[in-house]
Amino acid sequence: MTVKEPTEVAHHTWTQQTFMFLCLLGLFWLPLNSVDRAFAAGEAVGTATNAIGGFMVVRSDGIEEQLEGKGALPLFEGDVLRTEGSSQAMIEFNNGIKVALNENTMFTILSRWEKGKGFTRVLRLKHGEVWVDTQGGPKPLEIETPVATAAVKGTEFDLLVSPDGQSTLTVISGVVEFGTAFGTCPIKTSKISYGNRGKKCTKPTY
Repeated sequence: MTVKEPTEVAHHTWTQQTFMFLCLLGLFWLPLNSVDRAFAAGEAVGTATNAIGGFMVVRSDGIEEQLEGKGALPLFEGDVLRTEGSSQAMIEFNNGIKVALNENTMFTILSRWEKGKGFTRVLRLKHGEVWVDTQGGPKPLEIETPVATAAVKGTEFDLLVSPDGQSTLTVISGVVEFGTAFGTCPIKTSKISYGNRGKKCTKPTY
């Protein structure tokens, strides 16, 4: 799979290179369960499939587990995922959503169910950078940052959160509804938008 990315965001190329490398290793050939299974008590909602460097999962009861190299570390609702400096990791949720974590990244796995809308996977991204692929069918996902929210379905994109909370969205394919408390912007393929505290997301640029 070859994707042309905007030249202004060369720092995002790690996601494509990491994804291609892990695909060649066959790390995504995992059996997928139905989304309904994620609601069962104690059921894993996804799997960490590979890690380079320091990758830590902190369970809701405070227990910490670490993955090094190729593996199959189960992930649960409420888990906090964290990479250290010079570290990266790949995870896959049971409904097929794939997420790559760059170095110094931290997020919490959550979910939301709404009448008439159903189940949405939610990732609360505190800081760092993630590449996300929700293509291949309806896979509702929201990523919450300190200043913005990216709502997606059938999309591939990159989201970078700086230490001050500024959130930079780069859409590789599809459309992402990128919003702050001051408004929402639909960002399309090969476009970039910035979310800043106290402001509406910026108009999409190349």
